[in-house]
Amino acid sequence: MSFFKKVLGSVGIGAAKVDAVLDHNEVSSGEELTGVIKVIGGKVAQEINKIDLDVMCNYTVEYEDDEGEDITEVREHTLSRFQIKEKFTIEPGEEKHFPFSFELDEETPITVGHSKTWLETNLDIDMAIDKTDKDYVYVVPNEFQQAVIDALEDLGFELYDADCEGIDSVSFSRLPFVQELEFKTISGDFHGKFDEVEVVFLNRGYQLDVVFEIDRKARGFSGFFKEAFDLDESKVRLVVTADNFEELEELIYDILEANS
Repeated sequence: MSFFKKVLGSVGIGAAKVDAVLDHNEVSSGEELTGVIKVIGGKVAQEINKIDLDVMCNYTVEYEDDEGEDITEVREHTLSRFQIKEKFTIEPGEEKHFPFSFELDEETPITVGHSKTWLETNLDIDMAIDKTDKDYVYVVPNEFQQAVIDALEDLGFELYDADCEGIDSVSFSRLPFVQELEFKTISGDFHGKFDEVEVVFLNRGYQLDVVFEIDRKARGFSGFFKEAFDLDESKVRLVVTADNFEELEELIYDILEANS
């Protein structure tokens, strides 16, 4: 091999590439994410120290800048990090495969609205151009989450927006954000009684904590002033387990009825 090719490889031209191929790109939190990492040799032999796999997601933060302007900033967060620590040399044109399998973090947000989750694969190799691969993962609700969504839909609500919103450090979550699912009424007993109902899921393994933020419709001047000063919201917590799973719709109905 010519000295010129070695120089090009050292600056990332004609260097090794990485491609992660997922067995399934649809998975729920707590389930296994599996696939194969393909490393394809470039024009020169190169030594790979390790392969990093990061599960990433996005969230938004709203704040005022120094001039009082409202700013919405999109940030990224690493949910979990894994490594294939096998050190190896990839020869020119060679292709190596590395199977992987790991559990998706139970706090991984559902892929809905503006929320996105992806697997970022990175070769630990000096100065390579295509050393990183990005593959989106479609995160579906787990059994408890889907049951809550189904119950709300049966009660006449429709999911119309969702986002991961930045929060200050709190005791109930290790993440810098919570995912809010926003529902509006389109029919049923609660149609016209609420502006919206926001739902936050907090997975706890054997149980699901659900926080309902209920925003009532303004009624008369009293309701108007409460709404204007953001005092017209009620937060209610429901713990979903296998014991109350079958009566979930009734429990949610009672919560909404008590706050209507």
